[in-house]
Amino acid sequence: MTQTSTCTWHSRFTRPVFLWALCAVLTQFAVETLGKIATRPVPPWLMLLPVVPAMFFVVTLFRSVQRMDELQKRICLESVFIAFMLTLVLAFVVAGLDQAGIYHAKSDALGTPMMGLWAAAYIVSVWRYR
Repeated sequence: MTQTSTCTWHSRFTRPVFLWALCAVLTQFAVETLGKIATRPVPPWLMLLPVVPAMFFVVTLFRSVQRMDELQKRICLESVFIAFMLTLVLAFVVAGLDQAGIYHAKSDALGTPMMGLWAAAYIVSVWRYR
């Protein structure tokens, strides 16, 4: 890899849309962990904390897609589509496990995996078009 492609690779992971997505996922994991290990009841407003970076992610994604060139739009929208389809498959698997009585998921079980799948799909898409 040349210096230019290394800089491009690095700059894609420092863009606000990627950083907000990462922040949303990390906040969600932190809140889930805090809820599990807390000795006292966690305030309900704290459980809504991941919504803030998720909203910034959505706004930043929308704005950044509007300013992208054709290749960047393709990378971004391809990764969103891949994450959507994988989340759809995961939803079918979870529903099947629920109907079989093996696993009963909560209503919020797919949000965190979807953000993780989007991040992974974005990395793969960026790598494909480097």
